[in-house]
Formats: sequence, structure tokens, C-alpha cells
Amino acid sequence: MFEFEGRRLTGANFFSHLPLVIIDAEIPSGQVERIVKDWAEKVKSLHKKLARKLPETGYRAHEKGQSLYFTAPIDALYSAIDLGEFALGIAAGESHLDDLLSQDSEHDVISVVDYLGKLFEEEARPDLLNLQALAHQKEVPFLWCDDYVSLGYGQFSQTWDRDKLPDPELLDWNKYKTIPLAFVTGTNGKSTTTRLCSQILKGAGRTVGFSSTDGIWAGDKCLDSGDYSGPGGAREVLRNQEVSAAVLEVARGGLLRRGLGASNADVALITNVARDHLGEYGVNTLDELVEAKFVVRKSLAPTGKLVLNADDAGCVNFAKNLQEDIVWFGLDKTNPLIQQDLERNRLVFFLDGEHIRYSDSKGEKTLCAVKDIPVTFAGAARHNVANAMAASAVCYGLGISALLIASGLKSFESNRKNNPGRGNLFKVGKVSIMVDFAHNPHGLSAVVRTLEKMPARRRLVMMGHAGDRSDTDIQELTRVALKLSPERIVLFELEEYLRGRSQGEVSNIMFNTLVQQGIDPGIVSLADSPSAGTKIALDWAQDDDFLLLLALGDREKVFDEIDLYAQK
Repeated sequence: MFEFEGRRLTGANFFSHLPLVIIDAEIPSGQVERIVKDWAEKVKSLHKKLARKLPETGYRAHEKGQSLYFTAPIDALYSAIDLGEFALGIAAGESHLDDLLSQDSEHDVISVVDYLGKLFEEEARPDLLNLQALAHQKEVPFLWCDDYVSLGYGQFSQTWDRDKLPDPELLDWNKYKTIPLAFVTGTNGKSTTTRLCSQILKGAGRTVGFSSTDGIWAGDKCLDSGDYSGPGGAREVLRNQEVSAAVLEVARGGLLRRGLGASNADVALITNVARDHLGEYGVNTLDELVEAKFVVRKSLAPTGKLVLNADDAGCVNFAKNLQEDIVWFGLDKTNPLIQQDLERNRLVFFLDGEHIRYSDSKGEKTLCAVKDIPVTFAGAARHNVANAMAASAVCYGLGISALLIASGLKSFESNRKNNPGRGNLFKVGKVSIMVDFAHNPHGLSAVVRTLEKMPARRRLVMMGHAGDRSDTDIQELTRVALKLSPERIVLFELEEYLRGRSQGEVSNIMFNTLVQQGIDPGIVSLADSPSAGTKIALDWAQDDDFLLLLALGDREKVFDEIDLYAQK
């Protein structure tokens, strides 16, 4: 018997704009077509027997199996998982609902239908569905989760316990409104761009709520730390009544595992798409990852804008058949997409010499000089020039003036306060240190190109990796680091991120790759954590050396080690 497991997607997702149930399966080849067809028929048959509205069903094959899915109301997703799993078990010739039935019951369709009917009845919340329908009818933002339900966003929101919903007739529906809202996704640059947007919006007088892989903020207050780049973080921000504008980072995992956390966005941005985290949730190729990232377009309001990177092949190719209102940004003014929109007087952002410029219906204008944007290191960090343009396009789409956008870019320092762990440059005596989060070949290549333009007598690279990357990805990341020609290399372990690998396994892959590339093992040190690796690096450092510390964990402890070093 093959394995399968159900889960729910609570918002717009890879497969649909609607919430749905997905069954991840590994059906043996030769049986897929028959079983999938039978499964869809069983799902609809069970809905008929339960007198429920027939769902939309679908199926997608991928490299490691199949994804079978069908839509379901938000008050029936858990019960629908049981129904979908049972239907697949029956289609495959074996019921997987046995553990949900009492030991003495007869495992036939009639007893299961009766059992499923009770599940749906217990989960049913007609008051929740009624509130959702009214919100949609009145074009009021609606958010829900297992515990809470809310209307409106940010300062115009109100939240109730899910078990204590209000009487819709007593609500003043006019007070529930949206706020300027943007979603940010991509492989690299998400957090930096999100923080740049926040800085710009703050300068425009907004109390900005943003969620990211680092945590949740409302204004200057950190509400929680950790990875909140999924729908939970989005809801937390949009339910905060202090927030008057929101920028929500959306990572691949949240998109694929649960779907989008909200809708009615004014802008959705895709910074770039590169190989990373492949092999999870049915996304195994770069083309599939591009498609997954483009799920953010499903968050857009009818008048919303989709901001895309004109220098990214994945974005360019996928966008060819889209109907959304696209705003391109790029590092090359001669890019055909940039030129096309310049000729049409459409909104577009581009690099012209050493100035960021933009064009709209009134013609071309200069936004600011690249050298005036600290995060670009006077233009050496080309990836942050792109991030600055992306943030400019997002904020322009949120109604912020060019003057305030430029002011925000100029005030954003690449330090541990504004952008912790992303291109933070320290000068301790005559030793230069950069702390960065580059964790895939695409991101590290951008950092390497930046540091190649910075002088150094000797260079050191400290690096490690999480265990959920493939051997090939880890090897490639290691080879990219060697482009800096480091005189010293420190490899660290990420004990909290082994993710199925044994202690020392990732470091061993990296070490073997270094040796295969001709590196003398004598210049390689091993550390049991990023902070321990930082201490090794600092003990080695001498005047005019440059240390690249890829702090993928223990970031605050890495900063602490640098502070101690500076005090000596």
C-alpha cells in the first residue's frame, strides 16, 4: 500500500484561489490514472451521500508523487481531510479511516458516511460562513483561523474569538476597511526589501506592520521573534489596530504548506527566483518554484500591481501570459521590457548609470543616486541596488511620493538595527567584517560579487548550512564561497537545523568539497556553532583582513562575539 497524507490550505494557494484540502500521495506508476480518477469520483460520491455541495477537484503529478485536491468551506477543512483520505484509501483498495472508527464497527461505506456526517456536523459553523459571505458582499477584508475571526485590516480592524462571533446586524460595517498592503516574496532579498519598504513607509508617517523570517513588528515594537513569513504572521500584523500600513514577507514554505494569509493587497512583489528548498511539497524544479512564488499574485485586489524583476529569467518567462498590471524594475535600462514600458509611458524603475530612475505617465525622472543609498555600499552591492528599486516600486504602488521614497532609501543603514544579519559591515580597528544570511548559491554569489570590489589583504569565509538542502546544493554553495579565494575557512554546525541529518554530516560534505577543489585541509577549521566559528575567525584576523561571516544561526551571539572583540 502506498503512503499518503492530507493537509489543508487555508488561503489562496498553488492550486486555487479558494481554500482546499490536498492529499500528498506516492501512487505507484501504472496505477496513477485509474486511482486518481476513482478518487475524484469517490470524493464527489461521498459529498452527494452527505448532501454537501460538490467540490472542485484536481490533480497534479510531480517528480516525487502526486497532489490530489478538492475545495472545501472554511468550516469543513478538517472533516474534508478525513473524507479525502478515506476516498483515496477506497480508490486504492484499502481504507485508511479504520483508526477513526470504533473497533466493533463494520468498515463499510455506510458506516463511514455516517461517521463523516457527524464530523462535518460537529465542525460546521454557519455563523462563520454567514459572516464571511457578508464581508465578501460588502467588500470588507475578512480573516479567520482556528481561534479568531476579524474584519478589516490594521487600524480599521476588529477581532473576535471564533466561538463568540458578533451579530452581523449590529455591526457598523463602514468602519472595517483595508490599509496600504504589500506582499513580498522571492528567493533572495525578501527581508531586506521588506525592511526597506518599512523604512520608507515609516518616513511617510505610517505605523508599519511587517512580518518576516525574523519576526513580527508593529511600528518600532517587535511583537514576536522567529520565522513569521507564513499566514500566521500576516494575520498577526493585520489584526494589530496600531498598524496603518503593512508589508508582509511570504516564504515558499508558507505558500506551499498553508497558502496566503490575506487578500486585497495593493502590491505583490517577486524579487527573483533561484534554486533553493527544492524537493518539498511537490516543488522539485526551478520552473515549479517560479510558479509557486507567483501564487502571491492571487493576493492582489482588482486594481493591485505585480512588481517583477526584469533581470530574472523565471519572472520574465512566467509573466508572458499574465493579465495582472505589471511594474518592472531592472539594472539595465536597455532591457527590452524596460524599454517597452518607457515607450508606453508605463510605470517602470531602472538603473541609468549610477542613478535609480523611474518613468510614469509624465515621463522619466531621477529618484536618487545609488551612492546615496547606504545599503548598496556605493553601488558595490548590485543586489541591493535591485532591492532598493523593488522597494521603490512597491512603495510607489502604495501611494508614497518619490521624494519620500528617496528619503527612506537614503536613511536605511545596513546595520544590525535596520537589517540584522543582512550585509552588516563592521570595521573593528583595521579588520573588516561582514555578517550576512546568504544561504544559497544565488544569494552568496551576489555577496561575493560585492566583496570582490572591496580591498583586503587576506580573506576568511565562515559558513555552514541547514540539513534540509541536498548534497548538490551544499556542494555548490561551498564552491561559490571559494570564488573569494579565502586564505582561511571556518565550517560550523547548525545543531538546531540538522533536519534529518546526523551531527557533522553537512560540515563533512563541505569539507570534502573543499578538498576536491584543491583546498589545503590545514586552512579549514571546524566549529560546533556559528558563534564558536566567529571566535575562531576573530582570533585569526589581522590588520586589513576581511571576514565574511555567514551567520545562518546564533546571529545575536555572533554579534556579541564581534562586540567583545571590539572591546579588546
